[in-house]
Amino acid sequence: MGGLHERASGDEAGGLVAEREGFNLYAERSLHAQLKRWLARPGDRLEVPVGGRVVDLVRADGELVEVQTGSLGKIAAKVRSLAAAGHRVRVVHPIAAETSIRRLDPRTGELLSTRRSPKRGDLYELFDELVQAAGLIAARNVTVEILLVRAVDTRTRDGSGSWRSRGDRKVDRELVEVLSSRSFRTRSQWLALIPKALPEPWSSASLGEALGIGPERARKILYCLAREGLLAEAGKAGRRKLYARAPARRRRDG
Repeated sequence: MGGLHERASGDEAGGLVAEREGFNLYAERSLHAQLKRWLARPGDRLEVPVGGRVVDLVRADGELVEVQTGSLGKIAAKVRSLAAAGHRVRVVHPIAAETSIRRLDPRTGELLSTRRSPKRGDLYELFDELVQAAGLIAARNVTVEILLVRAVDTRTRDGSGSWRSRGDRKVDRELVEVLSSRSFRTRSQWLALIPKALPEPWSSASLGEALGIGPERARKILYCLAREGLLAEAGKAGRRKLYARAPARRRRDG
């Protein structure tokens, strides 16, 4: 996959501008703006009013693209409404696989330190968001695309941050590189997250072990897929619910 700078240069040559008055590519957090430019292709339009809502990117072929760097729950209703109106909608959500942290002096803005965060995100982190974003999984006209990225967080220790971050406040997050992409649209694409070799029924423990993740996140995967009708409960193993593939059925979207 091409790097940020290669794609951005091509976009600048295409003269991309925001169509909605009051919007521009640089009046938002860096990661969101950079990803829009990374995704944009010749003929695409940015910040376009569609059905009374402003869409991040409209492809030349009509596909609507929404970049959501934060909570997917905040845009779920918007996406479902656009999809129900017959638009093809792609939700692009970045996950930081690697993060560097820059700390600035709160008074002078001088760079004090740079370090690599030990936290590494992965594809399955998506389900931390999907538990609050009903209706995006295998929905008609909806594609969810996950970008694993390398990012830089800029923070300043001005005391306004949380106790967990020892008072550091996040100033910005910037894109360094897109490492990989994976898209989910169909029922089979979502179910492919469960290893074929793993025998049914599945528990959070068995799925977590197969995927190399904790049972809590595995439980979120099973819950989300079951909520959208892709899995069905199949008894219990002790206190853990068991799940199996559900028969395909027509969903009501929107």
